[in-house]
Amino acid sequence: MSYTAIIIPCYNEAERLDVELFTDFLNRFATFSLIFVDDGSKDKTLEKLEEIKTSTPQRVKIISNKINRGKAEAVRNGILTAYATGDFQQFGFLDADLSTPFSEFTDITDYMVNNNKKAVFGSRLKLEDAKIVRSPLRHIIGRIIAAFIRMTINTPFYDTQCGAKVFTSDIIEVAFNKPFISRWLFDVEIILRLKKHWKKDFGDLLYEYPIKEWNQVDGSKIRFIDMIKIPFELLKIKIKK
Repeated sequence: MSYTAIIIPCYNEAERLDVELFTDFLNRFATFSLIFVDDGSKDKTLEKLEEIKTSTPQRVKIISNKINRGKAEAVRNGILTAYATGDFQQFGFLDADLSTPFSEFTDITDYMVNNNKKAVFGSRLKLEDAKIVRSPLRHIIGRIIAAFIRMTINTPFYDTQCGAKVFTSDIIEVAFNKPFISRWLFDVEIILRLKKHWKKDFGDLLYEYPIKEWNQVDGSKIRFIDMIKIPFELLKIKIKK
């Protein structure tokens, strides 16, 4: 049986964590475990996570950072912690607000396993039957960021920043062993690391999967100043790649 660890970074998520959705998922999918990384939250996030853990304590782990280290390091810490156990064949991460629902995450995982991919990234490509719900402003900002990414590092991806991605165990060290340069654009760094590692096989082993459902949840932790920094962070990533 194949087991998957889902890493969920959390920073002041008490108001957005839906305990019932998490516990229902754990009860229905016995091959998935949740690794929550509380990244220095100052609200009652940790209490909510403990509440989720009580339902299936053997498949929920909580990592608590005393200070905020950023989403990139929270995800990296969670994945490396799960990888060190030797219990999992797949590793992924998902946003705490479940803007990408669990149903899409399981589809992404199934696609990777059934199609011999090494990594599958969710993409909010709005196909005809897809239910992608986000404000016009968020959509415009997302496309501007995507354009900067394509121009700076020449990646063919439509949406590098969708918070749902899955990896096989044999590429975890390649993708996550080194700390990331950027707190928010670490997805781009992962792509570059895999591209450098796989070379000509890159296009065959990594797949951008168009998810069918995504819902914007208010309360994003990305500030306006973070968006201003994006071109400069991309330049740093390009120089150090």
